Amino acid sequence: SLDIVVRSALAASVLAAGLIFAGCGPMGKAGAKAEKQSATVAVEAVRTDTVTRTTDLIGTLQGSKQVSVYPKLAGRVTEITKPEGSSVKAGDPIIYVVNDMPGMDYKPGPVLSPIDGVVGKVSVDVGQNVSPGSLIASVASYSDQVKVVAPVSDCDLSYVKVGSQASVQISALPGRTFTGLVTKVTPFVDNQSRSATVEITVPNSEHRLVPGMTAGVRLVLERRANVAAVPLAALFSTDQTKVVVVDGTTAHFRHITAGLVGDDKAEVINGLSVGDKVATTGKERVEDGQSVKPVEAGAQ
Repeated sequence: SLDIVVRSALAASVLAAGLIFAGCGPMGKAGAKAEKQSATVAVEAVRTDTVTRTTDLIGTLQGSKQVSVYPKLAGRVTEITKPEGSSVKAGDPIIYVVNDMPGMDYKPGPVLSPIDGVVGKVSVDVGQNVSPGSLIASVASYSDQVKVVAPVSDCDLSYVKVGSQASVQISALPGRTFTGLVTKVTPFVDNQSRSATVEITVPNSEHRLVPGMTAGVRLVLERRANVAAVPLAALFSTDQTKVVVVDGTTAHFRHITAGLVGDDKAEVINGLSVGDKVATTGKERVEDGQSVKPVEAGAQ
């Protein structure tokens, strides 16, 4: 009947109103918009520090004086009297060569070292035929100093200065680090390799550094001392002018002017003061004005 239909419609209206009212209550708000929870972030203080930018090179040890040795006449190598690593004086024979011309009886003649030093690589074998253009060996003179010769990129060349400091590691002497100084920089760039050559002089008082050894070099390109600095991790990879400053438990975005960006720290020219706390790990999850749980670096 009409009365039953009216009463059913009225009941449905009351139920719908109840659901709407319930949706406007505390439980409904939680479902519509969950309260943002505090993010945990690692923080570090801005401090006065030294910012350094370096580059890594691969080079070869050479003596203070190094020469290549060639024979004066063609012939066959009959003997190697000074193998690799041998000490020589100027005038000592390194190899002997004989001319095997048919019908002639030549005696082997010596190929002499032109300087005092140590024989590096010997480039011939007994029985091999050589000519005046054949490289026989290299001889290096070294004592309390050696030099590392390494290529440096044209992008970094303008930052390499005579007197710049370098750390040197030798693959044949694991665990040891030697300190050297740049003593020469070539003034031109090779067209094919797009690199120039740098020479780094390294003390060798123990005489353990031998010409021919391979050296890994970490060369200082730029350095700023006594500047306000933040860890490199405080900068965003997509925007190095923005950091997250944590004031108590509240995070705020702040724009800064960065100076030298080094290997592990960045110089801050303005926008931050020494003592300010900046977020490092976890900063990407933070919104401006958000409540955070700061954890001092190293205490996690």
